[in-house]
Amino acid sequence: MAQVNSNISRLKDRVAIAALIAGAGLMVAPTGAAAEAPPAVTEVQEVIITATRREEALSKVPVAVTAISGEQAKDAHIGNFSDLPSLVPGATFISTKGQSTANVQIRGQSTTNDAPALELPVAIFMDDIYYGTLASFDADFFDISQIAVLRGPQGTTFGRNVVGGALQITSNKPTLGELYGETNITLESYNRHKSTGFESQGFINLPINDKMAGRFAYSVKNVEGYMYNVLTGNSLSDQKSYSIRPSFRWEPTEDVTVNAFLQYNHENMYASGYQFFGQGGVVAAHKAISDDPWDTFHNIDGTNRRDIYATQVRVDWAQPYGTWTALTSYRTLDAFYRDDGDSGPLLRNTNSINASKEFQFSEEIRLTSPSGERLEYVAGLYYSFENLRKRISFGFNGTTPGSFLGVLTGGTLQNETVTGDAHVESVAPFAEGKFHFNDQFALTVGARYTIEHKNGYTRHANGSVFYGAPFDVKFSKTWKSFTPRAILEYTPAEGLLFYGGVSTGFKGGGWSLTSTSPAAAVKPLNPEKSTSYEAGAKVQLFDRRLSINTAVYQADTKNLQVRSLVGPVLTDTNAGKQRVKGIEIEAVATPVSGLQIGANYAYTDAKYKEFKGCAAGGVDCSGNTVPFVPKQDLKVFADYRWDLGESGSLKAHVDAQWASTTEVSPLNYARGAQPLAKQFTDKTGIINASLTYQPQDAPWKVQVWGKNLTNEWYMAAPSNYYFYFVTAAEFAALQREVDRGVINPPRQVGATLTYKFQ
Repeated sequence: MAQVNSNISRLKDRVAIAALIAGAGLMVAPTGAAAEAPPAVTEVQEVIITATRREEALSKVPVAVTAISGEQAKDAHIGNFSDLPSLVPGATFISTKGQSTANVQIRGQSTTNDAPALELPVAIFMDDIYYGTLASFDADFFDISQIAVLRGPQGTTFGRNVVGGALQITSNKPTLGELYGETNITLESYNRHKSTGFESQGFINLPINDKMAGRFAYSVKNVEGYMYNVLTGNSLSDQKSYSIRPSFRWEPTEDVTVNAFLQYNHENMYASGYQFFGQGGVVAAHKAISDDPWDTFHNIDGTNRRDIYATQVRVDWAQPYGTWTALTSYRTLDAFYRDDGDSGPLLRNTNSINASKEFQFSEEIRLTSPSGERLEYVAGLYYSFENLRKRISFGFNGTTPGSFLGVLTGGTLQNETVTGDAHVESVAPFAEGKFHFNDQFALTVGARYTIEHKNGYTRHANGSVFYGAPFDVKFSKTWKSFTPRAILEYTPAEGLLFYGGVSTGFKGGGWSLTSTSPAAAVKPLNPEKSTSYEAGAKVQLFDRRLSINTAVYQADTKNLQVRSLVGPVLTDTNAGKQRVKGIEIEAVATPVSGLQIGANYAYTDAKYKEFKGCAAGGVDCSGNTVPFVPKQDLKVFADYRWDLGESGSLKAHVDAQWASTTEVSPLNYARGAQPLAKQFTDKTGIINASLTYQPQDAPWKVQVWGKNLTNEWYMAAPSNYYFYFVTAAEFAALQREVDRGVINPPRQVGATLTYKFQ
């Protein structure tokens, strides 16, 4: 504990120094011209995206994409990956190790497996750098220009092939010849157990000469956690981090542009706090002390440390026939996560450790034709190499008399350490062309050929009753996949786009880190391949006062890689087949000047077409609903701006979300039966709101805001941890359910002051 407190103390010192340096750097610039008041909203604003590897208006891209600008992300306080599901129809946040190790579910595709030799179904691309493991996610968005979420397989033009979707985050680049900047400070509070704090983000753009410019962006967060640990008196699930990103732009000639950046992210905070519900005397005794969903009982607070370096050099060379782009990227990760592995008050698994070290190099060369031609194309070659190492340590303490864990372990203390190392090499040529038959019809055809080689080892030290005797095995295999895509689009008039298409995606095979025998550890999981059929429309009516984007799809996935609880052991298998069918609707309207209203709705029907052996005894889960996928998901919002004349403007925002319960196991227990936590997975009227005041001709604005104002709570991706909690007698009496999981944050309020200068 002393070590953790010392680390946090040092982090606070670093945070303060970083804030002072960043603030000083911003304030040395001259006090700039006053910012102009934003114009009255009279139409739905268009977002320019790069989902097809060229800049295009969202309304003209024939794929399902949700996109917001960097300014919209700041206004909505979209600060990390856990906030993204609030934007995307049907998306959910799937936790493996709290908010530090998690991913996003899109169209029924997600994973809770963090083995280094297995990939993610929904990939992250930050400035075209692939983040392919759960531990590698950068948890901080700052000074970004755009967030785009592409739904469905992305098997053609993206750097790595994915089956479920892609998150594309793009940072702002330096601007030549201009001196300007921005800084903000936010004070915020969860209003419980002193869970308060501050954060600050900002940037400065510096002209060097007429051909060079630099930009320095920063982010600092120091916010106490919202999960109160009753046993230690500390607040878990906190945010203590800082990030910097210096970037550089050089235009040596009219047709050559060089952009480069280096980004560093540092986190040092407590671990995530988990909640538990279920059967048995231990749960009942501690719920009698506190049944607040944001109060938890952990023996240790744990720690979460992470350092991420990412750097990239991008060269664009414009020629009459197209633009050549060369992207050279490199990233590293050093992460250490320690928590109370049983997430409860007993000394059952106090020292659960996840440590990851990663580095990745990638090179992409592509040629993009000019826009507006009858034939538009993009073609290129992608190469990447990853070295991914992960170590997991946990202890199974069965020495307490009468505990069910003692029955499993023979009354002993068993300490297991599992180490996995994977070297992943991927090479993929790709090409896609769009031919305009006339002003109304166009056909897009593309394909990607992926060659992926993986080798490495899995080592189990010490051994345990759960994972068997110690072993050390090596593995190696190469997979190849051809993933085509075709889209036919019809534009009968300006503002009307109808399309239909077929796309395929590939998720590489790999090896489980927690196999229970050498034979199972060297047997690879087969790669997934997904085929998606989609028809959609993008309609803009009444002089762009109404925008409606719809998509109807069916996605079939073969050799689905899943993790399920077989007895007391989490087991990785190929489930067989999955089919997901759904409808997605995104609508935004501006009925009167200054008012904008919108709604996002998703209906998702995700089922296993074939899944045998999902539980002990060879249980068949074929036909069951896929866990963590809400069938109904609705988000609504409204913005209104008042023009106050010489006093400035006032903007009000409110949004709300409802989502149905999700299954938490492939077994699909009935509501009210096992697992008990299913009833806690629905979202009922989670409301966020803000009020922003912008003085006329002033360089500052202030926003007061609140998240989850109704103080609603739900449990994300719970799992059954009964073997840590129940006694042998309770197990014999069929009390076999104690579900633990991450709870969403409670009501949070804050105020943000933003200052711009030029």
